[in-house]
Amino acid sequence: MNDAVPLSRPGRVVLTVLDLVFFAILLMLPVVWLFHPLRWQLGPAHLTMACDWKRVAVLVALLVARYVLRRWLFPRPWGLLDTGFAKKITFALATLYLFVGGVEGVLRMRDFRVDMPPIIFKDKDARGGQVIAHTVPDPELLWRLEPGSSFQGRPINQLGFRDREVNPVKAPGTHRVLCLGDSVTAQGLPGYPQYLHEKLQAAPPTPEPWEALNLGMHGYSSLQGLRLLQRMAPRLAPDVVTVYFGWNDHWLSKQSDCSAMALRMNIWSGKIFQLLQHKRCVQFLAWTLNPTLRGMRAHTGLVYRVPPDDYRATLFEFVKAIRAAGAVPVLITAPRRHLEEGLVAKHYAHTVAQAEQDHDKYVAIVREVARARNVIVCDLAAQFAGRECDGYFSPDGIHMDLYREESGIQQLVPPERQPGLMHIAEALQRTLQDVVRSKEWKELPHPSGGAR
Repeated sequence: MNDAVPLSRPGRVVLTVLDLVFFAILLMLPVVWLFHPLRWQLGPAHLTMACDWKRVAVLVALLVARYVLRRWLFPRPWGLLDTGFAKKITFALATLYLFVGGVEGVLRMRDFRVDMPPIIFKDKDARGGQVIAHTVPDPELLWRLEPGSSFQGRPINQLGFRDREVNPVKAPGTHRVLCLGDSVTAQGLPGYPQYLHEKLQAAPPTPEPWEALNLGMHGYSSLQGLRLLQRMAPRLAPDVVTVYFGWNDHWLSKQSDCSAMALRMNIWSGKIFQLLQHKRCVQFLAWTLNPTLRGMRAHTGLVYRVPPDDYRATLFEFVKAIRAAGAVPVLITAPRRHLEEGLVAKHYAHTVAQAEQDHDKYVAIVREVARARNVIVCDLAAQFAGRECDGYFSPDGIHMDLYREESGIQQLVPPERQPGLMHIAEALQRTLQDVVRSKEWKELPHPSGGAR
């Protein structure tokens, strides 16, 4: 029985105001959540809104007040919230908010956090990176060498590497090898890429001219090397890329490389990412979907610069990027001898035994990726395992030959004083013979003549 009198004009106004306020708050919730806290300022006046339980309580209070008021004044459905469309919208938004809020709340209760990388914008001045002696900060690579400067007594060429001066434009008909790696690749008077270059000039694997370029960088991890390849490959047009990383990947640090290295985005996607990267549900989604981001979990202690699973994923990305550039990848395992206690003092490792175990694990990952992706591997770890190779190593068990004395030597030394680096070059020369006999090389465009 409906004997209620028609709703008075003041009653309609009150219900309309309540409906509008309810929907305004309902629609503002995601904006407040996104910008949390949301601040407006107009002269001396300012308003701050946070996304918390108080906003939800206000919505519930509005619903209760409206229900009581309408039932008291006019039992029949009336007003915006009584329409079917408004009810569906309210239900859909409420369900979405409860789901996202529930996930966010659970992740916060579990203290799930991910150190998301910083953002730099395309066509804008890029700042950031790490300040390291004798290097230039770079937000994407963390650091790099300045062309025209010097490092450990050796000049830095126009490409920014400790190598001879080279022409970035590959000569027609020439095959080019890029040697990417850490300080073992960058070291030497000269380094093994220069020895390889000389051997390729004297005895090329095919009738065409060959050259090798040194893109090694002291302290680089595989993730930095991948970013470097993505930056340099379009410019240098390689035919073969050798990849020698692993040591710096399993050193300990307060922050993983993935969370420290900036991502370059356009202005709009970058701004959106900056707004969302602090949300735990977004961090969880990025951490779950992207294997190269799984090392970004926040920790209170020391972490691997590139954890094992990330190292594996980065090597897979290396192979993919090299092949996409029209080149053949060659993975190199890093040999070692007994490591020094100084690594523990530098906080690179908890113990020497653990560092050696970690390194052997990373070497195994290189072999695993090579098998999985049918990649040629230059297994220096196996080739240098014998006692006869002990003299190749620097006392630190990582580098080769004169590494400790290089900064004090101002001139190049004869090859007999660098047997370790010379043997790496010889091993790579043999590996390149395998490359040019491989099916992958033969299937590349013009593998035996003309610049590709």
